[in-house]
Amino acid sequence: MNNAAVDERKQLIEKVRAHLKRHYPSDLLNAYVDSQERQKMKETLKKDFPHLNDDELEYSMREIVGFGVIEEIMEQYKDVTDISFNGTHLDVITNTGKIRYGKIDEEYIVKIIKKFGNACKKEFTPNSPIIDATYGNLRLNAVHKNIAQYGTTMALRIVRPRLALTKENFAAFAPEYVYAIFEAIIASKSNVIISGETGTGKTELQKLLISMIDYKDHIIMIEDTPESHVKTLFPDKDIKSWVTNASTGIGDLVKAGLRNNPVWMIPAEVRGKEASEMIQAALTGHRLIAGLHSESARAIVSRLINMIKMADAIDEESMKEDLHRYLDFGVHLEKITGKDGKVIRYLKEIVEFLPGGEVLTVFRCDLTNDGFRYHDGGKISSNFVKRMMEKLVPIELQEKLAERLTMHEVNA
Repeated sequence: MNNAAVDERKQLIEKVRAHLKRHYPSDLLNAYVDSQERQKMKETLKKDFPHLNDDELEYSMREIVGFGVIEEIMEQYKDVTDISFNGTHLDVITNTGKIRYGKIDEEYIVKIIKKFGNACKKEFTPNSPIIDATYGNLRLNAVHKNIAQYGTTMALRIVRPRLALTKENFAAFAPEYVYAIFEAIIASKSNVIISGETGTGKTELQKLLISMIDYKDHIIMIEDTPESHVKTLFPDKDIKSWVTNASTGIGDLVKAGLRNNPVWMIPAEVRGKEASEMIQAALTGHRLIAGLHSESARAIVSRLINMIKMADAIDEESMKEDLHRYLDFGVHLEKITGKDGKVIRYLKEIVEFLPGGEVLTVFRCDLTNDGFRYHDGGKISSNFVKRMMEKLVPIELQEKLAERLTMHEVNA
């Protein structure tokens, strides 16, 4: 778009904005935070500016009561997951790679951030230089130019209520027989801790595992930000979905969850002392599917011990024994960026924790110069086999595991 066209659009926006402020000030304010009011505002614009074509109308709505270029990007790239502004340039991350969207005026981005803040009743000023907020399916973090050396920065995560990992595309994530392992883990009501760095797909694997849980099992989902949308995805399951706030953390919600008689307690991610409450839930018979950051599946136990120590003075050896007895399985995810810029997320390892500190490798994948190498010879314990029988896991599912995994006898 040439400079004359850009100036013409700016003039259009200023004219429309001035008209709305003068004639519909309260409606304009409501349209910032209410999608229905926004639709009413659109009808008002059609009536008051009948000469606007559809493109001009949509552009006006995005710029005046919407998030401008953010909405434009979301419309252009249907698989966008993140939008980042580094002070000068806007970058777009999709499931197929990273795109430099172009140089954007910092003042324009600040207006978007402030709109977001207004919608969430949060300030973005030199006195409140960091904003962390969620609006609809958007999660924003921004840092003010007063403490950002090269200008205001913004990180925006777009979360949609969809299943990125399904039975149909599972083979791109791990061998198909591993799907049966996860089915058996859930059917036997085994505890699972999922580790991996940010962006490896921990939440997506949690959602896949939730899809395997039966309606009769009450589920409590606990998140810092509403990213999973499990109530929307699984309307036929018995799910309570809770989100933390400034005064109520994950540990508080885990405590509250215990009073709701759940079978499954699912903290999306534990990062600190709330791990103590989570493990107490496991020790009292509740089932876990929890995420955390760890360098490997085998490091999950030591990572949890360090987090628990933030809340309680513990005997580390005793806690280690408890974790090995009650955690059941650790799962580690990793990601790589291919030569084409596409992010590939994959299952690195599944381990089974056993009493006495023993750890079995159930599944392992290594990345080599020739691609992914899957290791044969995975094991499951006699404890797990017994649990599958006790929980009436279907015989055909047990047989699938027996075809690929060997049983390790546990002396308990």
